[in-house]
Amino acid sequence: MRRGTLRNPTWTLAAFGLAVALAGCGSSEDPNSVNGGQTPVDPNNPSNPTATTTPQTPEEQVKQLLDARKTDYGEALRTASLKLNDELPTLDQIKAIEGAADDAAKKAVYEKAVDAMIADPKFTTVMIKFFKDTYRTGQVGAVQAGMSNKDAAANFSAQVVVEGRSYKELFTATTNTCPTFDATTGAFTPAACAAGPAGGATVGVLTDPGLQAQYFANMAFRRVRFIQETFACQKQPAEYSKTPVAMGNGTFTGAQSFDGITGKKNTPTARIDFQDTSAVICANCHTFANHVAPLFTNFDAKGLLQAASQTQVPIPGTPVSKPEDYQPAAGAYFAWRADKKVTDLTGLGAAIAEDPEVGRCAVNRVWNYALSRGDIVNDLATIPVAVTDGLTKDFNTNGQKLKETIRQVFKSEDFVKF
Repeated sequence: MRRGTLRNPTWTLAAFGLAVALAGCGSSEDPNSVNGGQTPVDPNNPSNPTATTTPQTPEEQVKQLLDARKTDYGEALRTASLKLNDELPTLDQIKAIEGAADDAAKKAVYEKAVDAMIADPKFTTVMIKFFKDTYRTGQVGAVQAGMSNKDAAANFSAQVVVEGRSYKELFTATTNTCPTFDATTGAFTPAACAAGPAGGATVGVLTDPGLQAQYFANMAFRRVRFIQETFACQKQPAEYSKTPVAMGNGTFTGAQSFDGITGKKNTPTARIDFQDTSAVICANCHTFANHVAPLFTNFDAKGLLQAASQTQVPIPGTPVSKPEDYQPAAGAYFAWRADKKVTDLTGLGAAIAEDPEVGRCAVNRVWNYALSRGDIVNDLATIPVAVTDGLTKDFNTNGQKLKETIRQVFKSEDFVKF
């Protein structure tokens, strides 16, 4: 079942934006509206408008839909079981809710069932699938000699969730980030990731060989895009200046310096002109990407860290990338955001872990999964801040234990109302 983003009583309806919800409210197919939702409907005689002719505001239309929802713990049980255990509820679970005396009793039975689902070993398998879908990875068959296991990052991420550990460990863990999982026993076996010739520190999933191999590409920009879109839930440009500047045929909106990246303006011999303003302004994205990508250029196509750059520049001859391809030597630096400069991958992981938008992204991905919505970036299934703000605050308060956020979402009013 596909459901839209709904509300909590403490949220203001105006905060919604409501592009998706209003499209449904104003359609001629909406059974609760007349004349595209412009005339209020008499609930006792929906085929005729009431005598009142004052058009409904968008907020009133949405409130009407939200207030019309009914609590259905039986339907919620079915959906939760499929989402949390990948199977339909048992007959005993269904009858337990049906036999409950009233809504309060049904709620208690339902919430106890949710707790049982999260404690079930099948929840672990579901979480591994969740992260495989999120990371778009998956090991097909046995790992070939010399290659990297594409399941390891999802296994580690699921382990962190299932064991009630902090989500921040995805970016800060220094050991055993490539565990194996036995589906028969439902147990993880701790394991370190394979190391390349250059060794290097372990930085959560950021140094996972499987992810590094999956997103290997020219100049490491695909790796940067993966991190930005997956963990911050934002397309590039990653950040915007408060004072955009007109340049050439466009507007420069980057939050970091236009002159801080390589281009023909500051480096006449530049192999790629990231300062090109003849059409789109490349710098809008690259003032972010060029300060992150150099941290990942030494990982090869197998995801193993080498002593020198392994990525190529997409020009004739495909030469190996060099630091000066990204930034002028004078003043070069690494950064997660304009105000978050770092010195290495460990620092990058720490900056990502402390980014409020990364925590919000984690909560929003759980929300969309529970409510059967699409991907935040690829499907534009975005969520207004007001919708999950309470959940995000609780997530940060509880030490970023995503397992508890999952529990909270599946017990929420929005999940049990249809």
